[in-house]
Amino acid sequence: MLIGRAAIYFDEVARRGGLRRAADVLHIAPSAVDRQIIQLEEEVGAKLFERTPNGMRLTAAGELLIDGVRRWRRDFQRIRSEIDNLIGLRRGKVAIGLVEGATEFVTSVIADFRMLYPAIELRLDVHGAQSVVDQVLAGEIDVGVTFNPPNNPTIRIERTMIYRLGLIVRPDHPLAERKEIKLHETASLPMVMPSDSLSLRRVLEVAWSRHVGGAPRAIAEANSISVMKALVARGVGPGWLTAFDALSEIDAGTLIFIPLADERIELSTLSIVCAAGRTLSVPASLLMQNFATAMDRRDVPVV
Repeated sequence: MLIGRAAIYFDEVARRGGLRRAADVLHIAPSAVDRQIIQLEEEVGAKLFERTPNGMRLTAAGELLIDGVRRWRRDFQRIRSEIDNLIGLRRGKVAIGLVEGATEFVTSVIADFRMLYPAIELRLDVHGAQSVVDQVLAGEIDVGVTFNPPNNPTIRIERTMIYRLGLIVRPDHPLAERKEIKLHETASLPMVMPSDSLSLRRVLEVAWSRHVGGAPRAIAEANSISVMKALVARGVGPGWLTAFDALSEIDAGTLIFIPLADERIELSTLSIVCAAGRTLSVPASLLMQNFATAMDRRDVPVV
């Protein structure tokens, strides 16, 4: 292996913060991990970890080395993928970060992708919207699928779908026949709202302040879109989401989406992102292309 065992063990200890936790992931004895770390420290000529009662913490020298090791491992994975591409193979690994609300879209794309490239291994991690961006920039994931990403030159936005904010209601709700609704008409309703951890909450609060005044009130708040949909389906009240958040339920007719009619309400966007200065591996590039194609097929604005 071009990437030595010591480097792999060192990276895992840095990620897990302890020898035993790293050993569990690596499926080897903690003493074997410890020996590799000690040998690496001797070779480098500096302590790489501070050993504390709570675990292992990187020293300044360790921080420098871990950055190089992780860059090295990413580059090696990319080069290996490109070599595979030259000889007609499609294999490798891709780490994907996604927000919970994009689960249905992402899994449908991956199902199609696996049919085309069955040898490519995929890892999916669910994070909050900002955390997806942070993980992309840190190199922990290759491709991010997130709502309303920041305007940041270090992030490359490959494709974006645009969705309107609105209400989801049960088919038997009095509002179910409405084609649109204005914010002020919902002021007295028992609403199910996204909590502060979901990016949609900020969009709603800005719109509410502009068109109604004050802050919106809720009978229930949740930091999970699936929980919000379950509350609406149980009759707790209408919920604030986008059509994208309830694709399968809308298609099945179990929930109805009513878009807001008010003007100048910020649109909600779902974007495919990666780090601007980083070259994607062949498998990651292929997956990115599949995401972009799937977005283009949706009956919504795409930029």
